[in-house]
Amino acid sequence: MKINQQKLLILLFLLMLGACVPNKKVAYLQYGDEYKNPETIVLDTLIRKYETGYYAYKLQPNDLLDIKIATMTLTEYNPFKDADQSLVAGNIYSQSAGTGSAMQNTGYYIEWEGYVSLPILGKVKLAGLTISQAEDTLEVYVKKYLEKPVVKIRIQNFKFSVLGEVKQEGTLISGDNSPSFLQALAMAGGPSEFGDISRVKVLRNFGSETYIFYVNLLEEDYLTTPFYFVQPDDVIIVTPVKQRAYLKYASTNLAILTATMSLILSVIAIVQ
Repeated sequence: MKINQQKLLILLFLLMLGACVPNKKVAYLQYGDEYKNPETIVLDTLIRKYETGYYAYKLQPNDLLDIKIATMTLTEYNPFKDADQSLVAGNIYSQSAGTGSAMQNTGYYIEWEGYVSLPILGKVKLAGLTISQAEDTLEVYVKKYLEKPVVKIRIQNFKFSVLGEVKQEGTLISGDNSPSFLQALAMAGGPSEFGDISRVKVLRNFGSETYIFYVNLLEEDYLTTPFYFVQPDDVIIVTPVKQRAYLKYASTNLAILTATMSLILSVIAIVQ
């Protein structure tokens, strides 16, 4: 009977050990065994360098653009100031308030045909262009009215959704035109204690088609993948770890398991 008690205690220990999630499953951007052997990390020096590439998002219909035009032309001779002060760099204009949304409704939408209707300039086709290309295109038009103009464009409704095992699910608005998946998770409060960042699922739309892929944020090699950047309307799903079912109710499960094992050991002791 004594051997049986030892076996039961070993079984209890193994069950508890199997429910644990090691650091290797939750640490971001791991490389080799540096997390296992931190003494191998050389401080205050460049260790590695990665080429993450350049993300050139192409403008699409329904994008809301914040357009600013800077120029050497004096304000009193700038026709865009009277047409729409939001176009003039440095001017402060009002935003919608009390809507409970982070989205600003001041700007210019790209119509379904791909054009943007701007005061004085009229309709200009911007869909299919990168932001830098769109800026160059508008500068050509603006040069007819202003001296040495500089056009800057920012997407106002760059939104994506983060679901699953994160601290705060929801649809988020990015002020950055090229956020990474690490930044996207940070905006959602980061993964919960049950989130599996080794297989983050992503749904991405291209016209009438939806593509699905996974990104592994555990490995440092993620920095070199073509899926480093988030795109507008991405749906990011952090899947649960395998131990979630146990971990979520760990205290309850442990109490039940301990009581059950105590009862079994008590019965064994009585039989002895």
